[in-house]
Amino acid sequence: MAIYKGYTSVNRNFQGTEAVDSDLVRADLLNHFNTRKGERLMQPDFGCLIWNFLFDPFTDDAKFNVIENIKNIIDSDPRVVMQNINIAEYEHGLQVELELVYADTNQTDTMIVNFDQRTGEATQA
Repeated sequence: MAIYKGYTSVNRNFQGTEAVDSDLVRADLLNHFNTRKGERLMQPDFGCLIWNFLFDPFTDDAKFNVIENIKNIIDSDPRVVMQNINIAEYEHGLQVELELVYADTNQTDTMIVNFDQRTGEATQA
C-alpha cells in the first residue's frame, strides 16, 4: 500500500505520470533542483542555487553555499531527512550524492543527481 501518491512530469518518455512513495519524493526533489532560485512566480526563495555556480570555479565558499541550499531544500520536504551529502566536480558540472531516510518508513536511499552545464538539467544518475 502506497503512503504517498501523486503525479510527476520528470518522466521524459511520458509512459505514465503517476508516482508513489520514494519515487514521488525523488521526482519532487528533482523538480525542486531543476528550478532555479527566483524562477518560480511569487516564490522568489524557492529553487536551487547550484545553477549560479556551475560555470565558476567551485571554491570552498561556493561549496558551502551549495550544501546549505541543498540542506534547505531537503529540510523543506517533511517526507525525507538527509543523513549525508557529498559533492564532486566532473568535467561538465557537479554531482551531488544524497543519503536520505524516508520519514514514514525509515527506508534509506541514495540519490545521485548530476547538475550538467551542457544540458542545463539536473538528472538522476
